[in-house]
Amino acid sequence: MLRLTWFMFDERKEDEEGYTVRRSWTDLFRGVRGEKIIKTEVITEPFEDPELNAYFRPDGRYVRAPASDQVRIPKGTNIFLEVDAANNRTDGKWDRPDGVHGKNSELYKQVYIPPWFRLRICLFIVFIWLFAALTGVSITIVPLVFGRQVFAKLIPAHVRKNDVYAFSIGIYILGSALYAIVHLGKFISYLRTTLAINAETPKNIMRQVATVSSRVARIAWTYTAFLFVLPTLFAFLIEFYFIVPLHTYFAFDERHVVHFVQSWTLGLLYVKLTTRIILWHEESRPAQSLRAITRDGYLNPDARLATRSFILPVGLLLCTALLYPWCLARMVTMTILRDNREKHLLTYRYAYPLCLCICLIGFALYILLGWVKDWRMKIRDEVYLIGERLHNFGDRKTGSNGVAVPNMRRIET
Repeated sequence: MLRLTWFMFDERKEDEEGYTVRRSWTDLFRGVRGEKIIKTEVITEPFEDPELNAYFRPDGRYVRAPASDQVRIPKGTNIFLEVDAANNRTDGKWDRPDGVHGKNSELYKQVYIPPWFRLRICLFIVFIWLFAALTGVSITIVPLVFGRQVFAKLIPAHVRKNDVYAFSIGIYILGSALYAIVHLGKFISYLRTTLAINAETPKNIMRQVATVSSRVARIAWTYTAFLFVLPTLFAFLIEFYFIVPLHTYFAFDERHVVHFVQSWTLGLLYVKLTTRIILWHEESRPAQSLRAITRDGYLNPDARLATRSFILPVGLLLCTALLYPWCLARMVTMTILRDNREKHLLTYRYAYPLCLCICLIGFALYILLGWVKDWRMKIRDEVYLIGERLHNFGDRKTGSNGVAVPNMRRIET
């Protein structure tokens, strides 16, 4: 409507380089388009033709404008240089190929400027503000109010509610409803095609039910594992290994409360960061496996690959990391600290960081042993083997024919 497409987005629209003049208001309401182009300098009345109901009249001007906002315009030089439709200057002066407003310069481009250009730019900015305000209200306020209403129905009034979760619930419910409404026609056509009655109808129905059930089960299993199970295990891992020991150290007398929803949200963030780290190395095997899970679309995941590559090994690893310190603390409290029940709480809470320290020490010893092994190999190669080879190369015996024969005994040694 503002006819600024060529100027703002460098995309020429010939229908914006003028306006349509119609014979009557009826033609305006009917949306009659003018195909015949009438230039502004034509004096004759075009509507003298009884068959002509609308015509297109060009207006505005063509200019050379800076191609970006980083182009420096010398002082005293106009920002726009007026040209014709063929990108030739209209002031009759020499048209330089390069330099300021050069015809072949990549820093300047030919664009179309409609009449009332400054007013149109101001309206464009105002419309951007209005669009941002409307979308901001519709995307934030409406889901937030809806989520609060859902919270009011599910949670007692005396419980303090968090607007972040209210907004999340509202945006997911309204977004799902909007998605269902948009794709309702496809779903109805799919049902008509699937439920078409013929001789093969019972078999087709059973086949479709089995296919849909399998897909729903795969979707439920995959996304439940990635959105609930693994984030919860990640959250408990961080909680038991870091947060609980620190809280015990700084405030032993206070009771520690695990906020499940907040912890699950942080666990979801941990899983997301882990997937980003995996996908950072695009050619690695975990990244290829992660991309292969959704290669057929997000609504058709490869549940077997996801279970074999991520869900099962990561789940077993996290469960082992959570249960092993607890079992160790359980053994200590039942054998060594059986009579000292005051230390049981500290034993359970400090068992996790203690096991973490033991694992880190073991890993550091493994790395150190690898370094020592490499050093031994280097020392043996540099001091013994190289010296022995040089010694064998210099110590040769002369045969009967005068040819030097190496000392085979030392080479074998």
